[in-house]
Amino acid sequence: MSDLITLEEAIDAITAAFDEGDGWDRYSWVYIRGRITEPSCRLYLSHVADEDDALIADHGEALPEFAAQHDLRHFLEAADFAEVVFVQRRRHPTSTLEHFARALDHYRKHDSFLGVPIETP
Repeated sequence: MSDLITLEEAIDAITAAFDEGDGWDRYSWVYIRGRITEPSCRLYLSHVADEDDALIADHGEALPEFAAQHDLRHFLEAADFAEVVFVQRRRHPTSTLEHFARALDHYRKHDSFLGVPIETP
């Protein structure tokens, strides 16, 4: 997918990929511009081939060409993004886009699902 998309479109695309049985192979990373909790954020779903052609961005991070051109940054691996969506749906079937955004943000920050206690050392 070589477009900047909304959170809703990203959830739909990743859900469709897993429903069709090739979710693990279709997308590699989710890149973001903005904050996931803001409606104005835009996402990019990269394919494995996109990652093979990565460029070094101005800030030193290796990004696919499309992500570098659109000033995006790594957000989550696509498989992690999908898992957060599926766990959120399973726990709260009536989740809104805002709930998904908070769950994704929480996972990115804490490497744990929303509602699961965070272990402290």
